[in-house]
Amino acid sequence: MSESRSQSGTVVVACFTPGTLIATPRGEVAVEELAVGDRVISRDNGIQPIRWISRRRLDHALLLAHPHLRPVLVEKGSLGQDLPDRDMMVSPNHRLLVTRDRTHIHFDEPEALVAAKHLVGPRGIREVDCGGTTYIHIMFDRHEVVLANGAWCESFQPTERLIHGMGNAQRTELLELFPSLRSSDGLAAFGRARPVLVPDREAALTR
Repeated sequence: MSESRSQSGTVVVACFTPGTLIATPRGEVAVEELAVGDRVISRDNGIQPIRWISRRRLDHALLLAHPHLRPVLVEKGSLGQDLPDRDMMVSPNHRLLVTRDRTHIHFDEPEALVAAKHLVGPRGIREVDCGGTTYIHIMFDRHEVVLANGAWCESFQPTERLIHGMGNAQRTELLELFPSLRSSDGLAAFGRARPVLVPDREAALTR
């Protein structure tokens, strides 16, 4: 999971927005309707239960003051044919799965994760000046790749810096569920599901 810190001290995390449809064994379900314990289809580890969900509302005033927090619109087909299969909005640091045909020039792996903010450009991916949004992230027992609006995207990945930057209530809730995250070994268990392209490589993606 990618992260950054705004001037207000807000940690910017990888999140979905309401209306994004997540693939589950019972069909696609809007992310805001999912609950802890619901099962989701993962790319690597089959059906996985959701262990934690967190939501945060960002109002228009906050987005005006900190425009780098604005969501990124990923238009239908902007990642390839029918990828995603309908428009979706994600937080700027939410990583999307990109395959070798878009990365092979500068990356040897068959698949990699790229933050949405680094894909902004002429391909149909752009920042959105909206009146406010809610960011929702879902967490599993490990960093997973899940299907959202027909495109593979990352789940929430905890890091030491991210946990430190959370509000007290959110941090307490997370650490009660995952006490192992207090240690470096526990954090290491949530290693990245895929290699992550750094900005200089992301800039070289084919368009």
